[in-house]
Amino acid sequence: MIHINDNYINWNIFESELNGPIFVLLTDLNGNVLRYTNNTPKCIINNRNIFRTFKGLKEFVDNNKRMILDEVFDTGERSQEKIRVVPIKYNDMYIVFGEVVTQKLLVDEYLAQKLETLSMYLEFAPVFFIVLDKEGNIDYINSWALHKTGHTFGEVIRKNWFDIFVPDEIRDNVKKVFQKIMSGEIELVQTYENEILTKDGTQIVILWENKLILKDGKPAGSISVGVDITEKKIRYFEEEVMIDILSLFSEDNYQIAIKKIGNVLRNKFNVVSAYAKIISHDETISINFIEHGEEPGTNSIEETRKYEEKVIHLTIKHNDLPKYASEHCIKNVINILFSFVDRVYYIQKLEEASFKDPLTGLYNRRYFMIMLKNEVKRVKRYGFDSTVVMIDLDGLKNINDSLGHDKGDVAIKILSHGLILNTRSSDICARFGGDEFVMLLPQTNSASAKVIIDRIREFIKQTISQQKLEFEICFSAGITQILTSDDEEGIDVLKRADELLYKAKHSGKNQS
Repeated sequence: MIHINDNYINWNIFESELNGPIFVLLTDLNGNVLRYTNNTPKCIINNRNIFRTFKGLKEFVDNNKRMILDEVFDTGERSQEKIRVVPIKYNDMYIVFGEVVTQKLLVDEYLAQKLETLSMYLEFAPVFFIVLDKEGNIDYINSWALHKTGHTFGEVIRKNWFDIFVPDEIRDNVKKVFQKIMSGEIELVQTYENEILTKDGTQIVILWENKLILKDGKPAGSISVGVDITEKKIRYFEEEVMIDILSLFSEDNYQIAIKKIGNVLRNKFNVVSAYAKIISHDETISINFIEHGEEPGTNSIEETRKYEEKVIHLTIKHNDLPKYASEHCIKNVINILFSFVDRVYYIQKLEEASFKDPLTGLYNRRYFMIMLKNEVKRVKRYGFDSTVVMIDLDGLKNINDSLGHDKGDVAIKILSHGLILNTRSSDICARFGGDEFVMLLPQTNSASAKVIIDRIREFIKQTISQQKLEFEICFSAGITQILTSDDEEGIDVLKRADELLYKAKHSGKNQS
């Protein structure tokens, strides 16, 4: 304790009782220092007067009616020390208690600046900063979150986060999870992503980092910092789709590539049918990525593009598109599909040049042998009827010798045209040699094949009559079914057909 009597001040008490940063001065009413403790700053000791040391202290003391004053003053020295002083008027003296607070003020100023910077960061940084109380009500939401969602501060503060920002279909479940976290039943997941609603009803995806607020060791709310990753999700979806489709361009078999592209469209875009038509001056080719099904699709995309020698028309029917399928992504997919269809068109043209006879448009011997091998394997596996017909154009040499090769070509073309018109698209008609032709008729027995041959003869007869040709066109045919005992190369069935053709020719022309 410090005792101050009316006529006596025991200075030793100040020296012994006061330790640490607090110093004590005894001055007269003019501020002249009479006594001071050992820890008194040098600036005061050197000046010997507190009014000269502390600028403004004299005016402060004179104008303040309080007995005890507490203010921070600059010393006026180069060091610009900050000192807090408490002058107590006692009779004709001042007892002045003081403390150097320069460092404390610098720390306070530094912390204030950091808090201000942090506050500005939370307000304007491109992140969501959300504080919820135990009930899920919004205690704080920063400006960026308001900007991204389209709300104002007044519309959401102290309102329930889940009622405003969580989509209807998951709101109840999310609320229940939050309640269990607040009751301590389950732990808060530190990092997760989910979709939130904006004011206009659109959804954006936020990646959250979360921290539980504890009060007396119990959950009292949550702090969440989030980043909008919607655009990232959209880019990732588009990149994934582009890679899936473009990788199929390297597929050797374009038929397999078409099927796989169809699977991508079905799985990624909810497409129910997708097909293209290539229209040129002499033909129309269809490419079906996804066959027309019973489901019509709620939406349709149709686009036509003109090329130098053809027109490609693309039709896509789909149900609701995935949330990350942007308009830009759809346009890129359509561009890729047009490019793929154009590529397939030229591949087919090359195949025609490789597998078709240029004079007749029929398949050539090479292509026929490939298809025959495949059909023999199917017959061996499934046991259904398939027939091979070997045909020889009777008297072609006589037509060439007597009328010229141009008339011989006419005879070949008329027979070829008859084969094409009287068979199915699944049948394979080929020119095997100069005057030899062959047909592969899947799932057709010998009797049905005989009916087809009769139709071809009738077609040729009518054509000769209509064109008033000066020569006759007839052919012999050998008809045989593929047997499960035949070799897989198709040599056995061709040999039988050739033997039957030989018998037919020696039985008289135009026989089968």
